[in-house]
Amino acid sequence: MSSATLPLPVVPAPYRVRVFTPEDMDGVIALYSQPEVARSLNFTVPVLRETLHTKLTGDLEAMRQGKGIRWVLAREQDPTPLGYLTLFNWSQKDRRAEVGYMVSRALWGQGVMTGILPELIRFGFEHMNLHRIEGMVNVRNTASHRALTRMGFQQEGVLRGYQADGNGGGFNDMLLLALLEDAWRASVAK
Repeated sequence: MSSATLPLPVVPAPYRVRVFTPEDMDGVIALYSQPEVARSLNFTVPVLRETLHTKLTGDLEAMRQGKGIRWVLAREQDPTPLGYLTLFNWSQKDRRAEVGYMVSRALWGQGVMTGILPELIRFGFEHMNLHRIEGMVNVRNTASHRALTRMGFQQEGVLRGYQADGNGGGFNDMLLLALLEDAWRASVAK
């Protein structure tokens, strides 16, 4: 199973997704370069273009190796990237992956991920045959934590000092959350 053989996740209008390709590189780099977005994802601000190019090239390679899928979020009639969605660190043997997402600063607070995240989770369980979807969230990213817990993710622990702060502020604690397939199926059956 790979991104080439899977359908696209269906997301609510006025948005759509497409598989991330090298042609999307500049548009996605522009999103990651927004200072607030970069800080929320623990990149050093200002973000060096080379840093983002290396990250996204690695994402393309991980897709090629079947270790995850990345999608670009855009409006139905406009190809300009507005966000980046992923199910990555995919272990087909263990039937688990990690969810990741980011949207343009202009879309923050508008409930965009509230509408899209359920479809991304559905895609993971129904099309990727996942048993477990994980989310790792910086303790300061309360919006992302709230979005995942609304979806039924349970906090499993705090990874203390897990990640060096991109802006030289020491180390960040990360929250580990997860949603299991049976809990998700029970919640959608209601």
